[in-house]
Amino acid sequence: MIPQTVRLGGSSVRGFPIILKSFRYIHSNVYLLQKDSIQSTTSNHEKKVSDTQSNVFTHNHTHMNTAAINFTPNINYNDVFLKSRNEDLSQEHNLEDLALKLRCTDDMTGEVTLTTPKVDKPQASLSLPFTVKMVDKTCSRKPTKQEIIKTNGLTMPMLKKYYIEPYLQLTKPRLTILVMLSAICSYALSPNAASISQLLSLTVGTTLCSGAANAINMGREPEFDRQMTRTQARPVVRGLVTPNEAYSFATVIGALGVGTLYFGVNPIVAGLGFLNIPLYSWIYTSLKRKHIINTWVGAIVGGIPPLMGWAAASSLTDPAAWVLVGLLYAWQFPHFNSLSHSVRAQYKNAGYVMTAWKNPALNARVCLRYSLLMFPLCFALVYYNVTDPYYIIDSSLANLWLSYWCFKFYWQQRYNYSKGVLNDKIKFNNGMKLANMFARKTMLASVLQLPAVFILAILHKKGRWDWIFNKDIVALKP
Repeated sequence: MIPQTVRLGGSSVRGFPIILKSFRYIHSNVYLLQKDSIQSTTSNHEKKVSDTQSNVFTHNHTHMNTAAINFTPNINYNDVFLKSRNEDLSQEHNLEDLALKLRCTDDMTGEVTLTTPKVDKPQASLSLPFTVKMVDKTCSRKPTKQEIIKTNGLTMPMLKKYYIEPYLQLTKPRLTILVMLSAICSYALSPNAASISQLLSLTVGTTLCSGAANAINMGREPEFDRQMTRTQARPVVRGLVTPNEAYSFATVIGALGVGTLYFGVNPIVAGLGFLNIPLYSWIYTSLKRKHIINTWVGAIVGGIPPLMGWAAASSLTDPAAWVLVGLLYAWQFPHFNSLSHSVRAQYKNAGYVMTAWKNPALNARVCLRYSLLMFPLCFALVYYNVTDPYYIIDSSLANLWLSYWCFKFYWQQRYNYSKGVLNDKIKFNNGMKLANMFARKTMLASVLQLPAVFILAILHKKGRWDWIFNKDIVALKP
């Protein structure tokens, strides 16, 4: 059977057409020899040689696999030593056999010393082109963190390396801070009076609940995170924390977070904080390997923290609360869709079903669609008397900046996946370079746009500047 693809391990050979053509030539001649072995006449053989060589450079099915190949030793010193004792053979004889199996050339000239890790003196002298050193697994095994701490004691650097930093990384600090800030900003925009104790409880409780959800998420996905460059440094992947330790940590901080919200804020906020933990760590995490709808479910998770902030001081029957939820919900699509585009190959290799690689044109279209939705949502804050009318101008500038880059990203992807460009590899590759650049610009714009929209909303909160411009307000006397 003719192989349709040729896989090359190691470094990439792109940019070397001569090497590729030579490889195709060799590949075609290997196929020719296999085919000629079952031919009965020499004349047919010569005819097929000429036909194959004439078409050798038209073979377009070569597939390059540039993935790195990891090699691990499968023979160690202990295995050889035990074999020599069990078979009543000399250790030198077994080492010699092993060295002969390892040789990579027929050139046996030159005396090379064969040594073992446990014996200082040479065990044999062979004519080998390289030095053979046995591997002792008992000596090369990496000690566990418990063994290191037991040997050296629990110093502050070790405490930080093996406990503080790994468990802090389990919470995904940057994402957790963003969740916490969205809840605080919503609390600041609520019409009712704020309380310092409520604000502190909301901050701590939201942070702990978000950290618990992220810790469970990491504990469930080490095998998949290991396959992505952006997640390979996570503590569970590196073995600094086991999945069970991650679950235990999540249980403790999750219970503290829900308890803080319940006693420090109110039961509604505590219920929302508790709901967000399984919604993210179980439902969303499970859907990531099943269907692209996971992005829409994950956006709901991001919309709950502002609802918690509003519910801390005001009623959820107020339409403005749901406008803030919609604002956070809509923002996540320009942010995540542009981010996932940049790592779409990693998501695909790890088995995550994301729109970025399942349907790239839809991914960019959704990015633009939800960026435009943020215009009426910001206008709704004015309509429901959360902000003053001037907020329409300020927020529109921030939304216009984000929408501009979303449109550039969408329009480029629309061009890239048109029929005329999709079948032209040169045009498609050049177009994807532009799409990658626009995706990065969109992601960076989204990171700055959301804080701008919330900070402007707080500055334009209804009645904030009345004490300056309204001369009819009489100062209250004690």
